[in-house]
Amino acid sequence: MLRITRTLASSLVLIAAAAIAPATANASPFGKLLHLHPRAAQPKDDRLTVRIYNRSAIFRDVKVNGHIYTVNAYGAVAVTAPAGTDVFAASSSFGHRKGDLLVTVSPETKDRVVFLN
Repeated sequence: MLRITRTLASSLVLIAAAAIAPATANASPFGKLLHLHPRAAQPKDDRLTVRIYNRSAIFRDVKVNGHIYTVNAYGAVAVTAPAGTDVFAASSSFGHRKGDLLVTVSPETKDRVVFLN
């Protein structure tokens, strides 16, 4: 009986807290100033995304801005870079040799999928 009373009392406290919470959440002395979107003050991001998909059973490497990224077997990597960035093959495969240009990131190639064999 004591356990049921405690459970009921704690449930009533939670219900009362939930009923009061919305009324106190908007009681800010600064009004809507605290609710500005954080990205509104940030500079615009001009980077574009291209997806690299590996269709082979072994991993492949790609090179972007001097950094090498590994694309796992049957996996994909999203490359987000400024327009004009070149993406090169950093390992050999059936369709590409090491150093081959895979894609140049541009507005025309935005959201494009490049396949590695």
